[in-house]
Amino acid sequence: MSRAADASPAIDTSRPPSARRPPTSGRVPRGAAGSGIVAAMLAAACLLAGPSAARAQSRPAPVTDPSATLEAGRPLPGPVYETPEFSRAVARGTRTRTGRPGPRYWIQHARYRIDARLDPDSGRVTGRETVWYLNRSPDTLSRVAVYLRQNVFAPGSPRLNPAPVTGGLELDRVAAGGAGAAPAELDPVPPSHAAMPITEAPPGLPDPGRYAVRGTVMWLGLRRPLLPDDSVRLELAWSYRPAPAPADGREGHDGGVWYMGYWYPQMAVYDDVEGWVTDPYLDWAEFYMDPADYDVRLTVPSTFVVDATGTLQNPEKVLSAAVRDSLAAARRTGRVVRVVTPADREPGGSFSPGGGERTWHFTVRGIRDFSWGASDTWVWDATRALVGGSVAAARAGSEGWSVAPGVDAGSAPDTVTISSFYRLTDAASAWRVGGARFTRDAIERLSDWLWPYPWPHMSSMEGVLDSGGMEYPMMTLMQPWADTLSLAGDLMHETGHMWFPMQVGSNEKRFPWMDEGLTQFDVAQGMRAIYGEPREGGRPNDSEPGQRRLYVDTARAGHEGTLMGHGDRYPASLYFVMYYDKTAQVLAALRSLLGEETFHRGLRTYGRRWVGRHPYPYDFFNTFDEVSGRDLSWFWRTWFYEPWSLDQALGPVRTEGDSVAITVRDVGLAPMPVRLAVSRADGSVQRLEVPVDVWLGGSREHVVRVPARPDVVKVEIDPEERFPDIDRSNQVWARPQPATSHPR
Repeated sequence: MSRAADASPAIDTSRPPSARRPPTSGRVPRGAAGSGIVAAMLAAACLLAGPSAARAQSRPAPVTDPSATLEAGRPLPGPVYETPEFSRAVARGTRTRTGRPGPRYWIQHARYRIDARLDPDSGRVTGRETVWYLNRSPDTLSRVAVYLRQNVFAPGSPRLNPAPVTGGLELDRVAAGGAGAAPAELDPVPPSHAAMPITEAPPGLPDPGRYAVRGTVMWLGLRRPLLPDDSVRLELAWSYRPAPAPADGREGHDGGVWYMGYWYPQMAVYDDVEGWVTDPYLDWAEFYMDPADYDVRLTVPSTFVVDATGTLQNPEKVLSAAVRDSLAAARRTGRVVRVVTPADREPGGSFSPGGGERTWHFTVRGIRDFSWGASDTWVWDATRALVGGSVAAARAGSEGWSVAPGVDAGSAPDTVTISSFYRLTDAASAWRVGGARFTRDAIERLSDWLWPYPWPHMSSMEGVLDSGGMEYPMMTLMQPWADTLSLAGDLMHETGHMWFPMQVGSNEKRFPWMDEGLTQFDVAQGMRAIYGEPREGGRPNDSEPGQRRLYVDTARAGHEGTLMGHGDRYPASLYFVMYYDKTAQVLAALRSLLGEETFHRGLRTYGRRWVGRHPYPYDFFNTFDEVSGRDLSWFWRTWFYEPWSLDQALGPVRTEGDSVAITVRDVGLAPMPVRLAVSRADGSVQRLEVPVDVWLGGSREHVVRVPARPDVVKVEIDPEERFPDIDRSNQVWARPQPATSHPR
C-alpha cells in the first residue's frame, strides 16, 4: 500500500536545524473504529494467553494506526511489556521505570574463606570453605541455594555438550549455623534421579537440617530461618578433579597449565525481581553471580607460578626478590618486563626445581567470583596500564571521546599491574610479542571508552582452551594464538568483560546479549581506536564492518533470531552471531539514531548506575529512554523481541515537473528511518531522512520530492552503512547515461 505525497515529508538533514521545517504527521487519525480494533485485539490476546499475558507496560506504546497495518499486511512493533515480577519490584521500590535502581534496592552479599590445594600428580584439588551469607533482602529464607558447577562433569548430570566425566564435586562436609551458633552438619537427601535438573527448589525438599544435590545446584534446608539483616554460616569440605582440556571450554588442565574456574561451591543469586535464580549450569549459557569478599589460600608445588583474582598478600613468601624487583620495574616504567623466564627454572633460579609446596594468599572485596591459574611451564611478562586522570583525558580527546564519568582530567592516573602468562611454543608465538602489551592496551582504551578499570591488576593466561577465551574477574584464559592481531582482538573482548558482566552484573544465562553483545560492541570501539578501520587481518568479529557482515549474511540466509531468548534454549548455530554480532550492530544503529554523544552518555549512564548490581533488560531500555528523552519502545521491540530484519529499497526515481519524486520502500520487517543522500550534477549532496513514523503508520512505500535542479544524478540509501540492512543491492539509483552514437 502506498503512502505517497500525503505522507510525512522527509527531513532535510543537509540543512542546519534552524532551517529545517518540523515534520508533519502523516498518520491516519485514530478514530473510534481504530480504537475498537486495538481493544478487540488486546482483549483477544489476553483471553488466549491467560492472566500472565496481561502484564504491566513499561512505557507507552508507539502511536500506530491498526487499520493501516491490516491494509498493508505488515507487522508493527508493539509496546514493551514488563514481566509481573519486574512490576512487583517497581511497586516495592527496588526498581524504577527510569532505569535507575529504586530507593529500596538491595543485593545479597557473601564472604568466602577458602583453603585449597592442587596436587598435579593425582590431578586433584581439595578444599575447605567457610561462607558467611548475609541476607540483605526483606524476605525470610528457609533454604539457600549453592552452585556446584563442577557437577557438570559428574556422571548422569544434564549437559548440552559432550564433556569429560570426572566425577564432579565430591562433598565431604556440609554444615550450617547462625551467627551465634557453631555450624551443624546437614544430612544429604538421596537423589531421586542422577540426571534430574533443578531450576527451582522442589516443594517440601529439603527439610530443615538436610541438603539436596540436583545436578549443579545444591539446596540447604536451614534449621533456623534466615531473617532479614541476619547471616548464616556454611562450612563445606570438598574435592574434585579438574577436567582435561578442553573441558567445558572455560577451565580445566592440559598437563602443563591448570586453570580453576567455577571450582568452589558458590552461593546462588537471590535477587529483588525473581528471588532465587538457580538455572542449572548445562555447559552452554553462562552465569549470574552476586558480589562477595574472598580470602583464599592456594597451596601448590613450589615450582608453580600462580596468579588469581585479588591481591597477593604474601609476595615475600612466594616470590623471590628478583621477581619482586621485576614487577616493581614494570609498574614504575611501563616497559614490558620478563618477570620469569626459562632461565629462572634452571638450578639457582627464582623458580628452580625442588621439593615442597608454597601457599599463595589472595584477598579481594566486592567482586563476583574468584578464579586462579597455575603452571610450572609459563613465562611471565608484566607491564602497567594507566587509567583515569590526565593521561586518560588526553587519550580520550585524541579519539574524539568525552572524558569518562568521574575522571578528574587534572589528577594523576591510577596504575594497574598487567601480567601475561604463556608458554614458549610456536602455537603461542603471538603471546611473546604482545600478550602483556595487548592486555594493557585493552584496559586503557576500554577505561577511556567506558569508565576507569577499578582493580589493581589484570592478568591474561594462555593454555587449556583450544578456541577463543574465557573471562573471570581480573583474569582471562585464552587459546595459544600465533596471529598477533587475533590475539589483540581476543584479549580486547575478554578484557572487555571486566565491565560487562564483572562490574555490571546482568544475568548472562537468561540475557546473553547484555554482556556479550555490549562487550562485542565495545571491542570494535577499542580496536578501531588502536588499529584503525577498515583493516586487514585479525578476527572479523572484532570490527564493526566484520560484525555487520557476519550478522547480515546470516539474516540474509533466512536465519534471523530474537535477542530475548534464554541462552540454554537458543539454537547453537545462532548463539554467537545473534547475541554477539547482531547486538553489536543494533547498538551501532542506536548510536546513529541518537547521535554519538547521546548514545555514549546513555551507555555510560546505564553502566555506572548498575555497577555492583543486577540490571534487567528493562533497566537498560529505560535508561536510554530517559537519557535520550525519547520513547524508543518501537526500537526495543523491533530489534530485541522480534526476529525481524531491515531491508530498505529504492523504487522509481522520476522527474515530475520542477521536482524529482523518489520512491522509497520498506521491504523488510524492521522499521527504521531512511537516510537518503541525493547527489546533484553540481557536486552537491543533499541529505534527507524519512522518519520511522512513516513505517509505524503501516506504510510500505513513501515518496520524497526534491527540486529537480541542479540535476539529480544519484540517490542512495544509507551510504555510510550505519544501519544493518540485509540487501544493499536495491539501495542505489544512478541517472542513466545518454546513449552515444559512433560514426560508421
